[in-house]
Amino acid sequence: MKRRFDRDASRGSKPETAAGSLNWDDLRFVLAVAKHGSLSAAARYLRTTQPTVGRRIAAFEAGLGTQIFRRLPGSLALTESGVAILERLERIETETLAIERTVSGRDAGAEGVVRVSAAEWFCARVLAAICAELSEAHPGMTIELLGESRRANLARGEADIAFRFVRFEQGEVVQRRLGGVGFGLYAAPAYLSRHRAADFGAGFKGHAIIAMRSELDAIADLAWLGEIAYAASTVLRTDSREAQAHAALAGAGLACLPRYIGDNTAGLGLVKTPVPIPAREIWMGIHAEVRDTPRVQAAAQILAAGIRKKSRGLDPGDRPQTKMHKT
Repeated sequence: MKRRFDRDASRGSKPETAAGSLNWDDLRFVLAVAKHGSLSAAARYLRTTQPTVGRRIAAFEAGLGTQIFRRLPGSLALTESGVAILERLERIETETLAIERTVSGRDAGAEGVVRVSAAEWFCARVLAAICAELSEAHPGMTIELLGESRRANLARGEADIAFRFVRFEQGEVVQRRLGGVGFGLYAAPAYLSRHRAADFGAGFKGHAIIAMRSELDAIADLAWLGEIAYAASTVLRTDSREAQAHAALAGAGLACLPRYIGDNTAGLGLVKTPVPIPAREIWMGIHAEVRDTPRVQAAAQILAAGIRKKSRGLDPGDRPQTKMHKT
C-alpha cells in the first residue's frame, strides 16, 4: 500500500476515503486520539485543529472499512475492532518512523529541527541556556524543547534526544550517563520562623509538605518523603518543580527540590534533615536509528558538554542532614 507523506495536516487537504485504500499518514492521527482520548486533546498534541483530526480519523476508518472509535460525549473510545488492531497499528507506525529517520537528515548536515525532551524544570533551568551555545555553533539548527511530565517515546519519534533521571529501558536507545542531580529540602524564612518547635525526628510532625503527585511513582523523593515525613501533612501536590518552589517561597510548606532550583531561588532556605535525600542520575538517550544523523549528533555533543559544565551546581555533593537549619 502506498503511504503519502502529507506532513502539513493543517492544510486540510482531503485524503483518500475509498474503502480498501488507506492513507497511512492518517495513522498518526488515529494513534494520537487513541492515546489522548479526544479529538481536541489529539489536536493539541499534533499542533493542528480538531476538525482536521476528525476528518483524518473518518478517512482512515473509511479506508479500513470499519469503525475503530466510539463517539462518546466529549471523548472517543476504541471499539472492539480498534482494540484488536491497535498493537499492529503501533508497530506499523514504529516501522514507518524508522524508515523516515533512516532516509531523512543524513545529507542535511547539522541543520534542521532537533526535538529534545526532558522534565520541565530541566528544560527551563538547564537546557535552555545551553541552546544559546548550540544556536551560535549551528545557526541552521532549530531546537524544540519539550518540557513534559510524560516521558517522550523515542521509538515513536516523539523526540530525537531525551533526558531522564533513570536509565532508559528500551534496548534500541543509546544512552549515556552525564552526572547526577542532588536534592534538598527547602522552605521560606517565614515558614521556618513559624515552625521552629516542630520535631523533625518524629516524622516531621507539625510540618506541611509540598510534594509531587503520588501517581508519579518513579520520583525518588516521593519514597524519601514517605519514609522520613510520614507524620507531616501534605498541603499541595504538583508535577511541576517550579510550582513547588513558588509555593515554598510563599510559605506554604517544605518542598523537596533539585538543588539546582532550590540553591538558585532567592528567598528559599536549605533545611537540614535527619536522613539525606538520595541523588539521581542524568541519562541522555538517543534512538539508535538517529544517532548518526548529523544534526542529532551535533546537538547531543553540545548538550552533553553543557550539562557536564553545570555538574557542580546540579549535584553539589554535600548531603544536608541532622537538625533544621536556616540559610
